[in-house]
Amino acid sequence: MKKSLLILIAFVTLFSYSPVQAETEAKKDISLRDDIILNLLFLPIYKAIDNHFGKPKQFYCEKILQINEKVEHETYRYYNVTVQLTTFEGAHDLPYDLVTITFSNKYSMEWRAIDVKSRRLQPNEITECKHPQ
Repeated sequence: MKKSLLILIAFVTLFSYSPVQAETEAKKDISLRDDIILNLLFLPIYKAIDNHFGKPKQFYCEKILQINEKVEHETYRYYNVTVQLTTFEGAHDLPYDLVTITFSNKYSMEWRAIDVKSRRLQPNEITECKHPQ
């Protein structure tokens, strides 16, 4: 009886941490990493938008599209981070622009925008933010 109970507990323990749980934990880790990076890039994003549009704009729905590690030689590496966001004016008023900014920390401790692209969104393209859970 004790042996059967011990085997049952072993199986329950073994299968309690399923691949679904592992995938959920991995998604949480990625989401946390992205939130930290976006938090660190808040001021550089604000400056890049101001420079690109010639005036400050509010933004939301920011997300990381890509992170690239660049290795110039074995003792020097830097990163390029591409973010996408939506700008708006006033209390979430038109016009809305979809903005993609690539930042780099090459030769600097500060992040600077190396590429900024924007596209005016049509009213039917404006959606609510969908953040991963």
